[in-house]
Amino acid sequence: MSGGFLPVCRPLLPGADAVAAYLRRVDAARHYTNRGPLVRQLESRLARALRIPDHAIRTASNGTSAIEIAVLASAGPARPDRPMALMPSYSFAATGLAVERLGYRVLFADIDPATWAMDLSAVAHHPRLAEVGVIVTVAPYGRAPDLAGAETLSRATGIPVVIDAAASFERLWERPGTVSSTVPLTVSFHATKTFSTGEGGAVIWDDPAGQDRVVQAANFGFNLSRRSEVAGTNAKMSEYHAAVGHAMLDGFDQRRADYAATVARWAEATARLPGRMHLPPDLASVYILWEAPGPEQRARVQAALEADRVDTRLWYELGMHKQPHFARPAQPALPVTEDLGARLLGLPMAHDMDPADMARVVAIMRRALGQEM
Repeated sequence: MSGGFLPVCRPLLPGADAVAAYLRRVDAARHYTNRGPLVRQLESRLARALRIPDHAIRTASNGTSAIEIAVLASAGPARPDRPMALMPSYSFAATGLAVERLGYRVLFADIDPATWAMDLSAVAHHPRLAEVGVIVTVAPYGRAPDLAGAETLSRATGIPVVIDAAASFERLWERPGTVSSTVPLTVSFHATKTFSTGEGGAVIWDDPAGQDRVVQAANFGFNLSRRSEVAGTNAKMSEYHAAVGHAMLDGFDQRRADYAATVARWAEATARLPGRMHLPPDLASVYILWEAPGPEQRARVQAALEADRVDTRLWYELGMHKQPHFARPAQPALPVTEDLGARLLGLPMAHDMDPADMARVVAIMRRALGQEM
């Protein structure tokens, strides 16, 4: 598609032929949702691939719902004496919206400039911890989640911790056995993620009783009955989405190899750009991020790319605290979040990206930055 509109993300899910065999199983079973056989089998296949117990992964209808049910199962809804959910502002809006659905008010913290995540040792001394009912940490852009740090933080404060690791499925794939018995982490299987069911997510947590609560929270608070016994929602993955997940898993090794080859070409193409490139495997394979020397250069490059019909993203914007819904008059300063958010630009990426499109992107960037060709 060289010369035409170039989207920042161009996902490709398994085709109809790859999914068809699984859909025929749905038709034969006439079981379409409510933890059907394909959902349970997908959980088992994912557990084997991640080398975790079968009970340690439970699917959800989407990544946002996965956060909700993980918080419900570990911390419960907000309480009057602990109404706050402490989290980084530097994240996708779903992180904050998920906890608000449970009655929490968001309390934003700044991030570490190296990891782009909250400094969990500093969080342990946050001045408003007495008001906090849950801490939600974020593994930004699919980086490896800090499970050990989250476990230490939860023990030190006595506050439940949940990790929003929406894009980190690859890191778990590469590090088999990455699971905690005390801290649930959530992943997204959205179409834009490396592993996808089209729309979906999961809670990964090696706590059988906790995962029973996850399943209950995802099914209206029902527990082997039609009585809503605890706070819940409808967060069940359908059999149709599970069918896509099975087909995706069948070809996942090839998909990862395709991404790796594309990343290698990106690394070569951007070697002379000013600023700093952030590439997989430090990030999820769906992200190519350029860290500009300053916000002026980022804005200039972004404008030049978009003028030439190349799509870009400030994936986390300037932080949730700068978005109208989350803006608060008394919000403390978050200088690292605002600085990084103003300089980090998402560039186009797909597992089968045309090298000519890469060259086009880099040429536009170099011209905008005044580099000689």
